[in-house]
Amino acid sequence: MTNSQIEQIVTDSRFQKLKYLQEKTNIFTIVGQTHTEHWHSSFISWLLDPHSSMCLGHYALARLLNIYLSKAEDTDFTLKDLYRLDLNRVHFQTEKTFMLDGAKKRSVDVYGESDEVIIVIENKVKAGENFNGSDVGQTQDYYDYIEEHKKEGQRSFYFFITPSPRQNAFHRKYMQITYQEMYDCIIAKCIEHPRLGADSRYVLEQYANNLRETVNRSPMALVNMETCEKLYSDYKGTFDEIFQTVEQTVNTADDSNISCVFYHRYPSVLDEIFLSVDNYGRTPKSLQERSTVTFDDLYKSGKIQAGTRFTMEYAGVLYYAVAELIGDVCYLKVLDEKGEPFIDQEGAKIGYYKTSSQAGIDLINRNRRLNGSEETIKSLNGPAYWKLEDGRSLKELMASL
Repeated sequence: MTNSQIEQIVTDSRFQKLKYLQEKTNIFTIVGQTHTEHWHSSFISWLLDPHSSMCLGHYALARLLNIYLSKAEDTDFTLKDLYRLDLNRVHFQTEKTFMLDGAKKRSVDVYGESDEVIIVIENKVKAGENFNGSDVGQTQDYYDYIEEHKKEGQRSFYFFITPSPRQNAFHRKYMQITYQEMYDCIIAKCIEHPRLGADSRYVLEQYANNLRETVNRSPMALVNMETCEKLYSDYKGTFDEIFQTVEQTVNTADDSNISCVFYHRYPSVLDEIFLSVDNYGRTPKSLQERSTVTFDDLYKSGKIQAGTRFTMEYAGVLYYAVAELIGDVCYLKVLDEKGEPFIDQEGAKIGYYKTSSQAGIDLINRNRRLNGSEETIKSLNGPAYWKLEDGRSLKELMASL
């Protein structure tokens, strides 16, 4: 690696933007509330409440219910039903308390209600679900109470929000949503809204910056993934050399290599880039990992085997993949239109992925390019689209971990 290669990256406006965002003062860090569960619940309540000072009406709440629509598999709730709801009448509160069986006190983290809907959110940041010594979790208690006391005609929605996609609620009616999905589908969309005021934009950007803090060695959410992915793509060879060199010298005293010098100068920026790209999803030195369920997780838990085949249908086109072991790690290997592996010019098989979303994005965009279309997709709920031969989706397998 040369000084010129390093200089190209450092002077790239995208690298400088990442550096600026990381150095920008974060009010949550200042007051020491980066991962306090109650603070996150209060923020979610403010974000979703149509009457909050954000002044975007029910926009954020509609985005939450759109997530429900995109992930739910056994519901009669439709987009038409969503449009018919008067979401501006929903009011939110945090810590809605009730007595169960007249003796057990319970508090719903975030609760929203109108004459038409009830929104119940259990928010977990560090801890898992509370069982309080019983055989059923708190989500079961909340569900039983709400269903017993809701008014005729009210439709109830249950959400379980966590940093890790591996965390799921005890009660199956709760839809698991990660903080990454909260950022991608709600917070980022609100930040982009033309009616958002300067004060509210500042709060949202500060909160987004706070989500980059780690919980159990993983960021709650990565908020600059598109920038990181494009930057990595343009300097892939250089970034690969940096990662491999730093990883090889992590337990040695030799850090005089230019790659190590560069990494130690900008560790947080480079870590964010490595965490954001599918090629790595982890850091070379601090051992942070992106919080995802990988194919290797599914393989090691016995949910899939080497050779398990998958199909994905998107916009009327079928795509193919298979689980394959490389050493002792299981990957998703994408296949061509004939169901055969992609082969590079030297005869080696290519197209291995740790996660399903990027695999789907690349296949869809490749197919569109081959058909002369310049339209591309940037995001995809891969686990919902990729299915096994028996019809089960990857999302179902992941939810059972």
